[in-house]
Formats: sequence, structure tokens, C-alpha cells
Amino acid sequence: MRLIEVISRWMGRVEVVLAGAEDELRAGEQALAAGDPMIARALAHSVLKRLPGSLLGLALLADACEAAGLDAELALTLEELASLAGSNADVWVRLARARQKTLAPVEEVRDTLVRGLAVASPGSEARREALLELADLDLAQGDGARAELWLERLADRRSPEVALRRAEARLAQNDVTGARAAIEEAPSDPTHGRAELIRGRVLAVAGDKAAFVSLIRAYVLEVPGAGELLSSTLAWGPSDDEIRARVRLVVEHREEAKLARWRAAFARADGRRDEARAALRDALEGGDLTAAPPLLDAALEDGDPAALAVALAAVPGGEHDPTVIDARKLPDPTKLGNSEELAPLLDRMATVTSERARPWAEAVRKQIALLWIPPSGEPAAWGPLLERLDAHAQTLHDLEATARISELSAERTRPVRVAIVGEFNAGKSTFINALMGADVAPTGVLPTTATLHHLRYAPDPIARILSEAGPERIVPVGQLRATLKGISPDAIRRVEIQLPLPSLTRVEIIDTPGFNAPDVRHGEAARAAFDEADAVVWLFDAGQALKQSERLVLDEAKAARIPVQILVNKADRLSPADLGKVMDRVAQELGDLGVASWTTPLALSARLALAGRLGDEKALAASGWTAVQTLLDEQLVGRSTELKERALRRRAARIVAHLRQRAVTLADQERTAHDSAVQHAKSMARLSALLDRDAEEIAKALSTSLEPALQAWQGDLSVVVTGREREAVASDPVLMRYRVERGLARAVPPLCDALSALAREKSRERASLALGHATLVEIRPADMVPLARALVRQLAFAGSTSSQALARAAVSTLIEYAFARATPQLPATTATWLERELYSFAEALL
Repeated sequence: MRLIEVISRWMGRVEVVLAGAEDELRAGEQALAAGDPMIARALAHSVLKRLPGSLLGLALLADACEAAGLDAELALTLEELASLAGSNADVWVRLARARQKTLAPVEEVRDTLVRGLAVASPGSEARREALLELADLDLAQGDGARAELWLERLADRRSPEVALRRAEARLAQNDVTGARAAIEEAPSDPTHGRAELIRGRVLAVAGDKAAFVSLIRAYVLEVPGAGELLSSTLAWGPSDDEIRARVRLVVEHREEAKLARWRAAFARADGRRDEARAALRDALEGGDLTAAPPLLDAALEDGDPAALAVALAAVPGGEHDPTVIDARKLPDPTKLGNSEELAPLLDRMATVTSERARPWAEAVRKQIALLWIPPSGEPAAWGPLLERLDAHAQTLHDLEATARISELSAERTRPVRVAIVGEFNAGKSTFINALMGADVAPTGVLPTTATLHHLRYAPDPIARILSEAGPERIVPVGQLRATLKGISPDAIRRVEIQLPLPSLTRVEIIDTPGFNAPDVRHGEAARAAFDEADAVVWLFDAGQALKQSERLVLDEAKAARIPVQILVNKADRLSPADLGKVMDRVAQELGDLGVASWTTPLALSARLALAGRLGDEKALAASGWTAVQTLLDEQLVGRSTELKERALRRRAARIVAHLRQRAVTLADQERTAHDSAVQHAKSMARLSALLDRDAEEIAKALSTSLEPALQAWQGDLSVVVTGREREAVASDPVLMRYRVERGLARAVPPLCDALSALAREKSRERASLALGHATLVEIRPADMVPLARALVRQLAFAGSTSSQALARAAVSTLIEYAFARATPQLPATTATWLERELYSFAEALL
């Protein structure tokens, strides 16, 4: 409908008749109908000369300018018309379109449409057009959530215009399922170009080959953007020879086969990725900016930093495109900075959320993890790595992990730590005495308990008893056994024995109880050594090596990935021939178990070695200790850096696994909270739409329900104002305070109750229409108190007690209240990206 028809119906033609300009106005309309807008324009100017500011003259001029394509004059004409007829919604909607054509800022266009929406009558075409165009503005900026809010206010989900836009909005929010559901609600029309384009886009994102049918139709119908989308889908989506042949046919018919985007699309569809990127780069260098978006996609898919840089330099706009925004954050994974500069880069990668850019960000995370934790086994960058893990532990509020990270940092400076493991009576204490070069066991330094005993160097001999609860105890070494007898074994966490022995400056020893002892706590303590030691020296009894109980614990050591050096003790009890058979069997059975000794297993006699270390040279020569000592010096102490690095990685891996599990749990909670927030926002949007649709009817009912309260308010006022002049009452501040307070007391409680009940009723109506799939909205009376008090206060200051005025204002306020909450307040998604980063660390630590 032409604007002059709208204005004529709105105000009539009396002023034009009185001014004698009716003939010119009618002639102008006839010229428009005959397809001669320039004559109509001239006649409109003639009318305006006779009658300046004539709404009908301006409307005729606007119609003529629109028909003639005079966008600038059209915008100026509508600006003037809007200033004179601001209550006409059609004028505002047309002004918004004119501003778009003249490339006005988006916010100016949006403000014009919002003004039109404010004065549009419920159910009017102008209101519908304003809402659809507001949704289109947001869709153009990639804001699907806000676009859906405008569409919900139409309360017309199944019309083609609404359903198609809803599909676009869902797609903008990465909800492919919701987008498909929306397009299925719209009736299929092969001649509707935009509908086919949207349908094809949704199906393409879903990876459905049926997308090509719709996209080819849109391309043939010459819908703007169809060619770009079809070529992109051909390049990235699933296709077969038949589909490619059909696309090639229509492209050749349009004589576009030589365009770079099509050459690149066909090359990529055939698997020639390098050729595809080269074609797009050639096109960009030739000035074809349409090649920038597909080159961006190709660069992200193929991980090509050079192509990405070229695409980003040429891609138009992009300030609202999540993929472009994220792509600008991505560094070259092969050219990262030093280890101290990588943490801020990890933080930046955490903000990358778009589907196409996320794999690149994942690759950067993995590359940083490998830079900090070299796969070669070289020492990791423990400083920044532990600092990063500590920050994550604090983010997850995990005090246990924070303490373990602190302990891990301190362990980097200690000597290599070796656990001595074996079954009860395998000779562990004797072996430790030989290793120390001192007869410490008989003095009670190593009492037999179900507790790990740590031997460390100290200038003075002392023993520290660490309890599960309570302070630690420090006693002289000679009193350790007696002290332990007076303490419940369950209360002891660990015993540290500090001795001034030079050998302890090079290696720390963990003495473990025999894991086959009757007390099961002995076995548990022995297994705990796998967590604390850097390496294990495993003593077999030559007379009964590799019993079933030993096999089970060896499996645990293998699972813990701790280096194990096998020693066969008590070799002096066997003949050389029998000892050789035992060593062969040990090697064979270790191989069957999949357990590799750190170096070749050795045989020894710890008893003779101890005697030799205490001065018996003949016993030392017969003990086999020389080979053992060489092994300890060269393969354990000599490779202490390697062993400690491996141990640090094992412990860090356990911490990372623990933190990652916490992150996974929190991420699940975040997703639940996110889904709940989105669902609540949708329900608020639908509530706002229903209230907006039935606003007049609701206001009438609300006015009726509020009438008793307002009459009571008026009665309170009549007591104190009877007989006084109206002007005096209005200017008296005391009486005004009385008016306000009585209004708050009388009207606010029933108004809050009524608004809460109204929201509940409309929410149930929406849920019923949705067959129970919508969430009921609960707006409590208490939630309405601030708004209700403001409305009543405003009414009181205006000197009114009208229930109708209060009801209209309350319904409008409730609509805006629901609409404002229709944008979800999404919770933080910290744990989701944190879990991904921890996964990268976990992979590197394996």
C-alpha cells in the first residue's frame, strides 16, 4: 500500500480540499499509478508549495521518490513527515527502510523501528513489519538471540516469514536442531528464493546433501548470496559426483565457472585443497574481495597461517561475525613465543568459541602444552606450567590440588628418591644398610611397621613422625622405635629419618614394609611408595622369585609407569648353575608380564654386601655388590635428572587428571545452568509476546480488578482534601506525601498480586500451546514491588487515581519487564575451556 493511501485513511483530505490542491494531489496519484514517478514528484512539490507541511503532500512526495529510486530525498521527506506525524507507525517503518538505503548507522535504523513499534496498533501490519525488520537487523549482525526476541513478540511462529527468520536466529546461535525444526514449520515454496536460501543454509550446516536442492534453486532465482553459499557448501559439505555435475551445469549456464570461488570450490570438492587456496588467493590479489570469506574458511580448515593472514586482511567487515572475530585471535602454532609469554596466549584461546576457529585454538593449546612439556623427555618448563596449574586449582577452588602443586614445586630441588620394595623377608633392610654403608637397622632406625620410612640427609640425626591429625613429633633416632610403640599405627602418616650419611646427599631412600605381610596395611603402604618415589629397586628372594603375589604388585607398578630395577637377593644360597636358571626365568617371566627392568636384572647377596661395606673385603667380592653399586651410581644417581623428570610428569599427570575431573563436573553444571537460563529467557520472551498481543484486553481486566483499591485510595484522599482548592492541594508537599503514601498502601499490594497472577496465567497458556514443552514462568508478587511502587508513585504525582491509567502503565511495564529478561543472563563457561586445556596438558604428560 502506498504511503499516501495510509495517510489519507489516517487523517482524511479536508485540508487539501480547503487549500484547492486536491486536483494536483489526485493527478500525482494517477501519475504514480501510470508508472511516472517524476511527474508525481513535481505535483507533490506543487501541493507542498500551496500547503507547506501537508502530510498528504509529503506522503505523495515520499511515494514518488521511492518509485524513482531517489533514496536521499526519500529519507529527507520521511524525516519531515515523521516529525509531523510521529504517531503513525507506517511512517517510521518506511523511514527506517530509507535510512538503510542511505547507509545510515545501524543504531539509527533500529531506533526508528523501535519508535514505530511503540506507536503501532496491536495486530497491525506496521507492527508486524517493524518486528520483522528489527529481527533482520539483528540477524545481519549475527545476534540470533535478540532477533528471536522480536520474533517471539509476533506470537505467530508458523508463518513463513517468522519461521524462516527463526531458523536463521537458531543457526546464529549454533542450534542446528532448532533451525531444522523451524524450517520444517514453514511451508515449502520452490519459487521463494530467500526461503530456499535459508533452508539450504540450515541443511548445509547440518551436513545434509539435500541442501544442494534448495541452494541450486536459490542460485537459479538469483537470490543475493546464493552463489557464495552454494560454492561454500560444495567446498565444505558432503557431495557426490552427481551433485557436483548438477552444480557445474548451472554454474556454466550462468557463465561463472571461471570465477575464483567456483574454481576453488570444485578443486576442494575433488580433494585438491592446496589448489583451492591458491585460486582464492589469486582472486584476492586480482581485487575480488568475495574470495576472502571462502579463503578464510579454507585457511581455518587446513591450518594455513599464511592464507589466514591474507584472508583477514581482505575480509569485509567482520566486526559482528564470530568466526572472523575469533580468527583474528589465532597465532601461527609453529611460531609461538617463549614459555613465559604463552600463558596470556592460552587465555586468549579460551575466548575462541566459534566452531570453525575452535580446532585451530585447540591446536595452539596442544602446541603450547608440547612446548612446556617436550615429548623428547627434556625437562619441562615447570615454572610456568605449575603456575598455570595453580591458577586453575584456585579457579576450581581445589585446595588439595593447590597443596599438591606446591609440594611438586618443592620436589624439583631434592635428590633422586628410590623406593626399596619387596616381599616380607626379601632382605630390604639389609640391602638398605649395605647401600648406606652403615649398620643402621640393628639400632632400630628402621622399625618394621605398616608405614613408609623416608631416609634423608641432615647434619644431625633426628626422626620426624607425621600424623594423620595433630602436630608432627620430632625425636632422637635412637628413641624412634620406643616412640612408635606408643602411637596407634593408624595415626601415623609417614616417618622421616634424617641422618648425617654422605650417601643420602645423592639419593633419598624410601623403605617399604613387605607387601605380603599378614597386615594388609603393609601392602597398602608399599603401593603408596609408587606415588612418592622416582624409581623402584625391587628385591626378589632368589629361592622363590616372582611369586603370584609379586606378579600382582608388579602389574600395579607397571600401571603407575614408574621405572623398576630388578635385583635378585640371597644369591649366595644358590649354586652358580641354579642362580643362572633363576635369572633366566626372571627375565622370561618379566617379559611375559610386560615389565621391563630399568637395566638388566642383577643378582647379589645383601648380607655379604653389608659385611663387605663394613670392612670384610672377601665378603664384598663374593656379594656381587660392585655391579650393583655401578648400576646405582650410573643408572639411578647418574640419571637422576631423567628419573626426577619422569616422576614429576607422573605426579603432574595425576594432578591434572584430578583437576580435569573437577573441571568436567563443573562444566556439566555450567551447561545445565546455561540451558536453564536459555529456557527461562525463552519463556520470558513468549510471555512478553502474549502480553503484548493481548495488551488492551488485559489492561481492561486489570483495571476492573484494581478499581476497589483505587476507590479506597480516593476515599482516603477525600477525607483530607474536601473543601480545599485543587491548586492548593496540588502544591501542598504534606498533602502530596499523604497522597503518595496512601496510594502505595492501597494500590501496590493488589497490583503486585494481579501482575504475578497475570504472568502465571499467560505462562500456562503458552505452555498449553506448546503441548507442555515450555517452562512455566514464576514472577512473584515480591518481584513486582519496585515496579508497582514506581507506577503508583508516578500516578500520585500526576494527581490521578485512575485505575485505567494504572492498568495500562502496569501492563506495558510488565511487557518490558519480561522482554528485558528474555535475553539470557548466561553463566560463565570457565570450566569448559579449562577442561580442554587440561586435556592438552594430560596428553603431553603421558
